[in-house]
Amino acid sequence: MTTGVIQQDTPRVRALRTASYLLVFTLTFPVFAVRAQAQDHPVPLGKNPDASVCAECHSDKSKAKYVHTAVSMGCTVCHSVTSTKDSTRITLASPGDQLCFTCHPKSTDKVLHGPYGQGNCIVCHSPHASDFPNQLRAATQDLCMGCHVRSRLKLNKRARTVTVPWGPTLTFEQMKGWQYIGLNRALTANHPVEGHPVTGANTALGKGAPDITCLSCHRPHDSNLANLLLSGVSDETSLCLTCHKSLSL
Repeated sequence: MTTGVIQQDTPRVRALRTASYLLVFTLTFPVFAVRAQAQDHPVPLGKNPDASVCAECHSDKSKAKYVHTAVSMGCTVCHSVTSTKDSTRITLASPGDQLCFTCHPKSTDKVLHGPYGQGNCIVCHSPHASDFPNQLRAATQDLCMGCHVRSRLKLNKRARTVTVPWGPTLTFEQMKGWQYIGLNRALTANHPVEGHPVTGANTALGKGAPDITCLSCHRPHDSNLANLLLSGVSDETSLCLTCHKSLSL
């Protein structure tokens, strides 16, 4: 529900509205831009500054349980520094949607996870450091459900964006083709069929089996099977039989 004065939809109002959307987009989506516009760095730097110099202001980039290996290799592995007499500008060494693939070659599998395929790795991974394995931005299950459970997303129809629980905002275009799963209210079951658990103990395999997560059935980046099913199976039925062995008797 909206409150306040209703403005007439004149050309001037539409122009102001468009300008405000552009400003919001610029402030909200810098990390997803293919090539962010360089701005003057607040402190002039030399051509190839040592990482210790960067750490004087950006010490938080290496203060977490899991630190990206590239951080120890030096900031200029991923960032380019351009300095003139009294000005320094810092940009990414490659376009944002290609940078990760310079060290982590992109998969050639038939099916790619949306953000991964678009080169938006930082939707799920911190490029510097995190308290979660593999520099994830949140626990694995929270990441998957943060996008694939509609109630976890913050929708902005006017700006045509969605914001995930851990912060990043994506456009409707980036979310095209996203698949949502209809879980119960507790978000613990009903996928891929009613009553099937998506978390908790794997009672089908019994004591000692790893708990069920989304990664019990799906790969996070790539697969040669639809819906990013695990490798080593031929189809959905054979995947089910990896846990429900008695059904094959």
